[in-house]
Amino acid sequence: MTRLQSYVLIALLALLAACQAPPRPVQSSAPEDPTRLAARALAAGRYAEALELYRQALSEAPGKVGLHYGAGVASSYLDRRDDAVREFRWVVQYGPPTAPEVAAARQWLVRAGALPSASLHTPAPSRSTEERQAGNASLEGRAIFAEAGQAAKPMARLQLFLVPESPTQKERYHLRTDQEGNFKFPDVVPGPYKLIDRVAGQPIWRLRVELKPSEAKVLELTPDNSAAVRDDFPEQHARAQE
Repeated sequence: MTRLQSYVLIALLALLAACQAPPRPVQSSAPEDPTRLAARALAAGRYAEALELYRQALSEAPGKVGLHYGAGVASSYLDRRDDAVREFRWVVQYGPPTAPEVAAARQWLVRAGALPSASLHTPAPSRSTEERQAGNASLEGRAIFAEAGQAAKPMARLQLFLVPESPTQKERYHLRTDQEGNFKFPDVVPGPYKLIDRVAGQPIWRLRVELKPSEAKVLELTPDNSAAVRDDFPEQHARAQE
């Protein structure tokens, strides 16, 4: 066998071995971010798909202004007025005053008759009362509940209390949710708190909330974390029954 034939034979054997080797597994790419998919669907006019994707993204990041705004836009194109009003009101209430989404949402609400017309030309009020002092925390979210046998609905004008656990801490906080059940405690001294909607009697929610320095916490109040399912202070319920 000549040297050239030997090289050909070696090359042929190598090729056969490569052909018989198991194929490399194809690595599947990670699923694309639903926020990008939602924006792409919205731009393409696929509004129902966009709305579903925005809701999916909001379930992971309920405090993002852009997601609420996108959901509002998609809802408006689908003639889902109540949903659009809810999302745009959230944007106006919680979005940065200078953000273009806030201005656009306010204009839509005014034209839809869901906001006084003066609000279209009146600059957004100063948020100095909502700005956190250095080191303080904030807590926001939405309260939704369902009575027995009924569909879940936003808890409008619901009183919420943040009561400190530490006996040395004197700060207490109280507010009412808006018409869509949204709430925000904007400037809270860090520490452990009891979040409750009733100071006497059986509440819907009784949760322990730990707020860390400079933390912006989002907490959704739902039937899944209501006192009937999760009561972080059961001893208080036991005392009330005595």
